[in-house]
Amino acid sequence: MKRHIVFFGAPYQGHVNPTLPVVADLVSRGCRITYATTEQFAKQVAATGAETIRYESVWPANRSVPAELSADELAKGPVQHLRENIAATEAVERELEGDLPDLVVYDSLMNFAGRALAEKWERPAAQSVPLLASNEHFSVLQALAGEFPAFDPQHPALVEFGTKLAEFRLGHGLSAPGPADFLAAAEDLNVVFVEKEFQPAAETFDDRYVFVGPGLPAPADRDPWSPPASGAPVLLIALGTLFNERPEFYRACVQAFAGQPWHVVLATGHVDPADLGDLPPNFEVHRSVPQLAVLERARVFVTHAGLRSTMEALHFGTPMVSVAQSVELDFTARRTAELGLGVRIGRGEVTPEALRDAVRTADEDLGIRERVSAVRDRVRAAGGATRAADAIEAYVRSI
Repeated sequence: MKRHIVFFGAPYQGHVNPTLPVVADLVSRGCRITYATTEQFAKQVAATGAETIRYESVWPANRSVPAELSADELAKGPVQHLRENIAATEAVERELEGDLPDLVVYDSLMNFAGRALAEKWERPAAQSVPLLASNEHFSVLQALAGEFPAFDPQHPALVEFGTKLAEFRLGHGLSAPGPADFLAAAEDLNVVFVEKEFQPAAETFDDRYVFVGPGLPAPADRDPWSPPASGAPVLLIALGTLFNERPEFYRACVQAFAGQPWHVVLATGHVDPADLGDLPPNFEVHRSVPQLAVLERARVFVTHAGLRSTMEALHFGTPMVSVAQSVELDFTARRTAELGLGVRIGRGEVTPEALRDAVRTADEDLGIRERVSAVRDRVRAAGGATRAADAIEAYVRSI
């Protein structure tokens, strides 16, 4: 009998993309997958062979996130997060009435939906973790707590969050919210899309956590890209999908590498390349680029320090210059520098000279290149999507 698994994916590229090859692998093994997602990702999900349940996201699609958030914006985050979960829950429960799954797999950001329905349906749950994992010994949010603006714990948005969460759970016949509803509680299976030694406090995570690395699609399924005929070394500059409306940063990159012996591939995201003025002949500029194909050829990657992009770079053995575009991303940038896998530049320290010097160091420092090569081997040995599918299949068959 086919095992039926429902996935809750958070509607962000860095959260959906790691799950796609896993879902495709599970479908090929005979599992039936139902995937709750938004219109933005429905086509990609359907291409894996999964059935899709679409819901209307309350998070704006194709947005660019500002570098700094105010205390008021931060206080409003939890209730917005909960509303997204409620929208997904309602759509899934409506579509799966009388057709309950054997297993619920939920993204870390879809924890309210995943846990509530698993509890209501009396089904086991597994967690898909596209972030650094958290437990009682380590949490990124706790590590960075002092770096966010302080906000009033009685802020109206936080009061509304507590009220709505209680209503949500009680409305589904569940108990009032407990600590597991607020914290990064572990399931019996937690698939983490990170190389284990990159994970802080890795030794404190037990065998419920399976660290599989980035989980990339097979080479045949990646978008192609051709390197320059000149044979010039490739420098990739990209700020991901959420933090890319940074025209001044791109202009600094143009000043830094114009006329330099690099073929620069620059992804500008929400910024029109035409707004950057005349571009040097050694620049290839697009709103988006096939990042995996370029990373495979790149000698250095200038990145926003997103964890997904960082893991992709390590998979290909590409040293990084990390220019974090938010407080939480700076944790990844610092971790990359701490492990000697690249160079970190603070957002307020970006100048053409600093960029040029950092790229030169990342390219020429033999220690960096040796350490990145060693991590590349560990990332590839972590098993990726195949190991993730193995773990989920074994888990659902053990039920």
